[in-house]
Amino acid sequence: MKTLARRVYLLLLCLALPLVAHASQVSQVSQVSQVSQVSQVLRAIVSDSNTAPYAIFNADNQLQSGLSKDIIDELARYLELPVVYINLPRARVEPWLLQGEADLACFLNPDWVEQPDDLLWTDAVFTTQQLLVRRREAKPVTGIQHLAGKRVGTSRGFTYPELEQVFRSGDVIRDDAHSLESNLLRLKQGRLDVVMTVDLSYHFYVQTSTDQSFSADPLWSEPPGVYCGLSRFSPRRAQQIKTALNEIVNSGFIQQRLKFYTKLQR
Repeated sequence: MKTLARRVYLLLLCLALPLVAHASQVSQVSQVSQVSQVSQVLRAIVSDSNTAPYAIFNADNQLQSGLSKDIIDELARYLELPVVYINLPRARVEPWLLQGEADLACFLNPDWVEQPDDLLWTDAVFTTQQLLVRRREAKPVTGIQHLAGKRVGTSRGFTYPELEQVFRSGDVIRDDAHSLESNLLRLKQGRLDVVMTVDLSYHFYVQTSTDQSFSADPLWSEPPGVYCGLSRFSPRRAQQIKTALNEIVNSGFIQQRLKFYTKLQR
């Protein structure tokens, strides 16, 4: 009886092995298919924390236009790939790149992220002047000493290397908001002393809102370069992106788009 049972068990095992092997093959094929599908699109993070005209979102919170879309659409044309735009909070941008959930995120700088060595970087795409915006009647801010005891409006999830030390010491108070518009409203209401932003965003806001309540002083440091951070999960894709972006920069395309958005401000 035991011998019969053993024979039945061995027969069932032999029948099951091909099924297990087939299931394993299906799983492997599925994984390869998923990787192949990912390789056929360009996954670009553009957070809505990027202010206009860098990124302009519609009522459904989908990227509609702006400098970021101009550049990445042109990059996709060079690579002959469709783009999947991913809108994430600023704090999640770096983790998604580190985990290989996205291919690139632009308008970054190695000094602005926590783990710059864990990402790959393009060459600088352009430079941007950082500004300290104040109420028009307030005194100019031309040095860090003028910020002592002040409350500075900043963007949630962003890093400000020039001010990190005074933020940590408490000599200057960092006060985050999601958008430049929110910070400028609080500045107008007297709830902030200064707002930190960049030139293109500030001038675009002033022109499109016709709000003349503010003045802006350039930060005392050199204008930083703006880069695209790339995921290390696909070195070949990263190299393709770097090569294509260099060609786009050298073609003058980005400077033309910057001039376009500057003209809108006049």
